[in-house]
Amino acid sequence: MEASRNAGHMNCIAVAECEARAALERILADSQFHATERHRKLLRYLVDEFFAGRSGQVKAYTIAIDVFGRPASFDPATDPIVRVEASRLRAALAQYYEALGERAELRIELPKGNYVPQFVISGEPLQGMPESAAPVAEPAAEQPVEPVIAPAAIARKWPPLAGFAALGAGAAVMAGAFYLSVADHLPWQPVFSAKPTIVVDVPTRLGADDDVQKKAGDYLVHALSQFSAVRTLAPVSPAGVDVASITGWVSSAPPVKLQGSKEYRLSIAYSTDERQHEVSWQVIDVQSNEALRAGISKAALDSGDAREIQEKLLSRLALSLAGEEGVIVSLEAARQLVTPSIGYGCVLQADVALARIDPEGLASAHGCLEKSVSYQAADADVLASLAMVLVATGEASAAPTVAERALKLADKAVALAPQSSQSYVAQMQARFAAGETEAAFISGRRAAALNPLDDAIPARLGLLLFVSGAYSDGVNLARVADAGSEYLHHDAALTMALEDYRSGRYREALRRARELANPADTAVNLLRVAAAGQLGLTREATSALDGLRLSRTRSPQPYDAELVARGYAPDLIALLDDGLAKAGLHPVAQQ
Repeated sequence: MEASRNAGHMNCIAVAECEARAALERILADSQFHATERHRKLLRYLVDEFFAGRSGQVKAYTIAIDVFGRPASFDPATDPIVRVEASRLRAALAQYYEALGERAELRIELPKGNYVPQFVISGEPLQGMPESAAPVAEPAAEQPVEPVIAPAAIARKWPPLAGFAALGAGAAVMAGAFYLSVADHLPWQPVFSAKPTIVVDVPTRLGADDDVQKKAGDYLVHALSQFSAVRTLAPVSPAGVDVASITGWVSSAPPVKLQGSKEYRLSIAYSTDERQHEVSWQVIDVQSNEALRAGISKAALDSGDAREIQEKLLSRLALSLAGEEGVIVSLEAARQLVTPSIGYGCVLQADVALARIDPEGLASAHGCLEKSVSYQAADADVLASLAMVLVATGEASAAPTVAERALKLADKAVALAPQSSQSYVAQMQARFAAGETEAAFISGRRAAALNPLDDAIPARLGLLLFVSGAYSDGVNLARVADAGSEYLHHDAALTMALEDYRSGRYREALRRARELANPADTAVNLLRVAAAGQLGLTREATSALDGLRLSRTRSPQPYDAELVARGYAPDLIALLDDGLAKAGLHPVAQQ
């Protein structure tokens, strides 16, 4: 009898493992599962360890070593990679099963707080798993082993103690059902974040300097408010000052901080003398009162009037704080790595991945943004970021349905936030990917008008103009972006490199392409190969060509077709083709 029962139990486990592994292979092969190779590898590892009976030994350290290739000196306390990637895998799984709906007969879930996968059929945990199966109580020797019969088919007579046990089991089931019903609302479920809040603090000074300070504070608030990445609150009025009697404006309520919005205080001191203007600043964490960043900027009074110099100095400060690579954005991105969230956190992920042209980062941001949209369908920042990610991954160029969706997302973002330059940038890129070039340029110019301080906007618009054949307009905007920033934005640098190549300055084009080198950046890599081919640099051309082929192992398109999909003008493609052919690459054949 004992042998018979064990045999039945083992058979149940084998069947369950077979079903679970089949479900694993289905999800890994499904294009709707938006996960990186790293996440797929992690999911397979956790399932393998589960069925090997080693889930109890799986920790952040073992995952870092076995899956992510970290050295034996890895310290989970200082490197959150495992926690971050596991969180992203959970989001990718949740998004996949949401899209699949009732067609998912068996779901693989990864509960938060551990690395033990859970297998669920029709909303109930799958029984017979080696890690989750409860020990089978041995029956009394004198009692025969009863066959397992559905509860509705037979009424059992329970001994008194068994009755209490049954009540306890029922309570446990009810508690489990209650947990499942409210889990989505508990704090360890999806954490929402909002864009950070900057409170501008301008300390009062005695004498004429106080007026200079006030004007500087007012202009800085104006400059920061043009950036979509932050919320900006003006300085609090000094005690005893009747604002209503001076301005006629009456506040209905004190400023309300958005839930989930991190608050920073920006303290500035502005001073002038006969030689220069100087602004010193400090970013402070309001919650901890910790000074996070500080700096001093100066501008000489050798040319221009004082007001223009002040505005230029403060505009650069606003860009360095709230721009793509700004201090506040960088601090928030670092915080997102430690405490992942959806909403603004996903927007940050997308911004970083877009700036770095990082395929894995884009795939992770895509899943995160899709999850955010399912919860926050009217968040303009999320919608705009998702549209830009769909364009950046090439999905919008390859599939008309994706291009249509990207455009709808961007249009909705514009409707929800008509004063947001980011919404119009997303609309520009989505329209360009859909082939609506003139409409795209209108959106780009609208974005530039809404925020003339952000050099990323003319850089992006300039590249689209240039590759479509408006060469002088594109180069002019690239120079505008260069003049307004301490570093040259990627798109502006690529525009200048393409102009050098088009004008026959192949060595300069090659130098710029080397500076932009990124294995995943097809446009830059093609330019590098073409320039090396024109210069007859065989070794460099071969090296660049090998890197280009390696980075495009999954791309089914010929190089020509990809340039066409990116909106490149025919004459520009012909010039690049000439260099590619001299480097030994025949685009149409795509060796």
